[in-house]
Amino acid sequence: MTTKTATRVAAALTTPVFVLAALAGCAGRDGGGAGGGSAMTIQFVNPLPSYPTWRRIGDCMGEEADRLGVALTQSGPTGQALDATAMIQQVRQATATKKDAVITFPAGEGFAQVLKQAQAAGVVTGTVYGPGGEDSGSDFNIGPDWTDIGTTLVEAVAALPGEHVLGLVAAADTGLGKSWLDGVKTAVAKTDNVTIAGEVYTGDDAAKALPQVNALLTAHPDVTTIVTHMGTTTPGAVAAIKSRGLVGRTFLLAGGHDNGGSEAIEEGTANLMLMQDVCSLGKQLVDGVVDVHNGKQAPEVPVKIRVVGKDQVRGLLDEGWV
Repeated sequence: MTTKTATRVAAALTTPVFVLAALAGCAGRDGGGAGGGSAMTIQFVNPLPSYPTWRRIGDCMGEEADRLGVALTQSGPTGQALDATAMIQQVRQATATKKDAVITFPAGEGFAQVLKQAQAAGVVTGTVYGPGGEDSGSDFNIGPDWTDIGTTLVEAVAALPGEHVLGLVAAADTGLGKSWLDGVKTAVAKTDNVTIAGEVYTGDDAAKALPQVNALLTAHPDVTTIVTHMGTTTPGAVAAIKSRGLVGRTFLLAGGHDNGGSEAIEEGTANLMLMQDVCSLGKQLVDGVVDVHNGKQAPEVPVKIRVVGKDQVRGLLDEGWV
């Protein structure tokens, strides 16, 4: 699977090795950072630093920064829910303190403006799971093709025996949530045993998952599979399935092993799991902004995702997937 928007990279292939000696002699964008003989500086504004998957991405970014001789610092909201306002403020702070690059997850439409302001100040901007393209304010984006993700999810469900009725849980019906919903709907239209009953939105807030999934199942009791693009949905969806006595009838397609995903697939409340190689993704983010900072073309490479059953989860976990 390759990106089809204006994305520049994803999380699979190995990129060229950069060393501090090479960086020291290169002029950065607008002459900053490594071009001045000091280490390039990168700020990662992490959307959910306490969430295991995002924490792992940050850790792997740190490992790659150390390998390249780059100074990486991290920040993010302190709560358990995504706080776009706090993130935007931290991007602005990174710009004001003249970081050479800032990387973040564009959690709302307001990010395009603040990222363009960073670009205007000479800061290289990197995004993960953003829309990409000039209007996004991102110089470099790791963004999967949401249509391909939808196809992967739906094909995995369609391959199971019988008829399947999907209940969709998205962050929102705008932005990336809408892109994901559109991808799923496009894929469903190509099947003959999968339909969509309805959709709900949580803002990627774990606290909203239980009431929203309950509402979904109340309105559409025929749902057989809950499909989402967010790991934060898992606890609420599992609780809703159990409380309504639907174990064995309605299943979650878990968004990764964190946040109860592995437990769900072991106990049977989930029957499939979407997994991705997030450590490579984090490293590629660092590689990409270093490329852009040094005037190089960042490579476009595949995003590695898979939808697997219980028997394949452990093997992928051992390989560093989540």
